[in-house]
Amino acid sequence: MSKTVRELLVQATASLRDISDTPRLEARILLERATGFSQVQTITKSEEQISSDSLYMFQQMLSRRLNHEPMAYILGEREFYGRDFKVTKDTLIPRPDTETLVEIAINYINSLDYRPSVLDLCTGTGCVGISVAAECDCDIALADISTKALECAKYNAENLLNQKTDIIETNLFSNCKIYDIIISNPPYLTHEWCEEASEEVQKEPRLALEGFSEDGLSLIRDIVKDAPSHLSGNKSAIFIECDYRQTLELKKILENTGFTEVKIYKDLNDKQRVVGGTYVRTIN
Repeated sequence: MSKTVRELLVQATASLRDISDTPRLEARILLERATGFSQVQTITKSEEQISSDSLYMFQQMLSRRLNHEPMAYILGEREFYGRDFKVTKDTLIPRPDTETLVEIAINYINSLDYRPSVLDLCTGTGCVGISVAAECDCDIALADISTKALECAKYNAENLLNQKTDIIETNLFSNCKIYDIIISNPPYLTHEWCEEASEEVQKEPRLALEGFSEDGLSLIRDIVKDAPSHLSGNKSAIFIECDYRQTLELKKILENTGFTEVKIYKDLNDKQRVVGGTYVRTIN
């Protein structure tokens, strides 16, 4: 049975109320994707019936959302730092909190008197490294252990950057070279935090979420331990995102590894989010 745009919006909004904080917005976005309408057209064409093909597409997407699948996976994209990034089920969904990591890296790069090389380790969609490279003068490398995640990162780099990007499949630093700056949003959730996460978060790849060990810092410890041998020492720096409950411990880890000027940075919600420090290679 055919339905009008208005009827579908009303019904979808009602069905999404139990799982979404923004049911009307999500219903409209899904309907616009199914019909190809703009936001204005969903208003001006509110009494029009949509085609059977558009109705089927809309119902399929709505069903996925009602099964707690994140909107980013349904739409295949997510906005991050002013750009639309391709997202797949093999990648972590970019989050606004991670834009803090981008801002810190940009500010540090802009303080340098040379063009640095930057490694985005555990890159996922590539959103962090690509955003940094798009905003300032640097060479960028995107590295991840997941082949499928790197395919997504490569697609995003080719579509959003006008420069050569190194794409590196690697288990942490195993295939990496020497860089001036390392940025990373690695897996850092504990097993318990993963289990307590929302159904939407649990749809994301566990490989990109769980940091292992009781405190979730196992991978981060490995990153920090090996980072000095992959940093040039020329005003080098490392910036790592973690949970606010881990920042003080990560600060100690960096300091104990020889990093100096170690700082904790807050995100837009005033929560501690990123820890970074500088590294100067000692010449014997």
